[in-house]
This record gives sequence, structure tokens and C-alpha cells, in this order.
Amino acid sequence: MKKPVLWALAFSLAIALVVCLVTPLGSHIAIASDGYDVITAEPALHVGMHVVFERTLARASMGNKWHVTVQSVSYPKWVEISWVWSRSDGSLPASTIRRITGLDRGRTFGPVFGLNDPPETDSTAPWVSREVLRELRTGKVAYSFKMGSVSLAGVLAGDLKVEEEVLFPVDLNGKRVFLPAYKCAKGQLIIWNNMQNPLVLEYRPIGVPLITGVFGWKAETISIRGEV
Repeated sequence: MKKPVLWALAFSLAIALVVCLVTPLGSHIAIASDGYDVITAEPALHVGMHVVFERTLARASMGNKWHVTVQSVSYPKWVEISWVWSRSDGSLPASTIRRITGLDRGRTFGPVFGLNDPPETDSTAPWVSREVLRELRTGKVAYSFKMGSVSLAGVLAGDLKVEEEVLFPVDLNGKRVFLPAYKCAKGQLIIWNNMQNPLVLEYRPIGVPLITGVFGWKAETISIRGEV
């Protein structure tokens, strides 16, 4: 190989090395170790957003799904959702409407969804409020947070602390991705770090679900508009 060619090759390699060293990793879409994209955009909560949760018992699948669909919204003032648990054969009965009014500054995460519940509540499930997420972002702790009511075994009342920043795997608009999230309360809550849509991606109740009637869930698929 002629010297001019060798010099050109060496120069090209040097330039490539410099570019790799000075280009910040954050300027690219982060790629997790198994090849899934890490989504850092924060798509807003909107009408038509649909989430399918896998219902869990002691972290094991119960074999049925929990479907949540946003019907109307004026975030963060309120959001109206329809929710339904699938039957054992996978079919869906009539949905139930729930109007959530605590998404701005609410401090109560009410994980129990019953057919005879009042249609309006200031409990925020399956989200946390914007104020709670803001405190988790800025100081890694949200104060005076309550999970459920005092009548439930295994309630959490006090300070909600970030234990770990994690990447949560989920199917988003038909594509497998990771969402940045906060793991809190000894793993009971995994919260999407999205100020416009602070969805609780996974809820793991403590206590004995068959006694308390409080079951867990884990987001399986999310259908949402916005830059993702």
C-alpha cells in the first residue's frame, strides 16, 4: 500500500476517534444492553391513551388483564377513564367510568378499583400526581404520601422515597422499549418519570392480597400519541 493511502487511512481513523471522544452520549437515543431504545420524550396524557396492565398476585401473573382508557382529560385538573378487568376467556365486560381529580397535587394513591366505588375520587391511581413526581425528581422524596386508606392492610403513609432509577420494559405503540422510571417504597411502586404523564408502571402491594383484596399490576402495553 502506498504511503499517501496509509496517511489518509491513519488520518481518517484519528478523526473518527476524536469524534467519538467529544460527542456526548446524551445526543443520541440511548440503547440498552439488549438493544431496546430508551424513550426520554415525555408524551402527554390524552384522550384515547390506552394501557393494558397484567394483573399480578405476589408478582406472579393472574392470567388476566386490566384495561384503562382515557375518555376525557383536562390535565392536571382531572382525567376521566374507563377501566375493565378481562374475563378468564379474555373477553371484556362493560367498562366502569372513574373520574380522577387529584392529579395536580394529590397525595393519595388509591390502588383498589371496585365496581361500586364512587365515580369521582381524588385518589390518583393508576398515576401519581404531578406534585409528587416533581418532589421525586428534585429531592428524591415526596412527603406525606399515602397509599390506599387506613382500612387497608399494608398501607404506606409517610414519605415516598426514590430507591433506584430504573429502565422499565414495555410495548409502546407496538414497539418494545424502555421507559425511565423511579422505583419507590421498597419496590411497591415503579413510576414513569414523565411530568406530563406520571403513570405507575408497576404496583406491588405488600400484605396478603387474598385477604386485603388489593392486587398488583404491571404495564404490558401502552398506546399513546406524541413524540416517542
